[in-house]
Amino acid sequence: MSLVQAVICDQFALVCGEQRLNLNNGGVLHNFRKIFKVNKDVIIGLSGAMDDNYYLFQDYLNVDFTLKEDCRDSLEEVFDKVSERYREMTEQGECDVFSLVCGWNGFGFEAKTFYVNSAFGESSRITAVRPEHEKDAKVISCGDNRHYDNLLAGVYRYGADIYGFQRAFRDVLAQGVMFDEFIDKNAQFELIRRPE
Repeated sequence: MSLVQAVICDQFALVCGEQRLNLNNGGVLHNFRKIFKVNKDVIIGLSGAMDDNYYLFQDYLNVDFTLKEDCRDSLEEVFDKVSERYREMTEQGECDVFSLVCGWNGFGFEAKTFYVNSAFGESSRITAVRPEHEKDAKVISCGDNRHYDNLLAGVYRYGADIYGFQRAFRDVLAQGVMFDEFIDKNAQFELIRRPE
């Protein structure tokens, strides 16, 4: 599994990801992009098996994990297409992803996580995430729960603005490599700010 974390609030959506890819042959790639800004309103973040993530996001990614050009889909359209692929994947049963889509819906920021676990199929689900109040923020963590706890500790340390979250995520990676053999210290960030 990889690590993708995000925060959405009334002012921005920030998605953070590490960049390690474990290959089936035992090799490792570093600086592998897992966070993609699909357009000015939508970001996707990939965690889990990359082949399964390609299937889930094939409307937006090329087979070499580069972004397809000129996507004009709204956040709702991306949710719908990815949800349909998700349903196909859960029927197949041998898929492993814990990925997310987030962005601006025209009124506020929202996200959905897509979790499919072939070993624990009963826990597979799509989770909708949206701040409940104007000053509310939601933190999303696709990965080990310890990473979530470490992100919250970092936010308390650095603050709940964009730079505070980025610094907190870098700390998550520095701590995480000690117990999570599927991540590295290379961070990637994508940001959408609230339109003026």
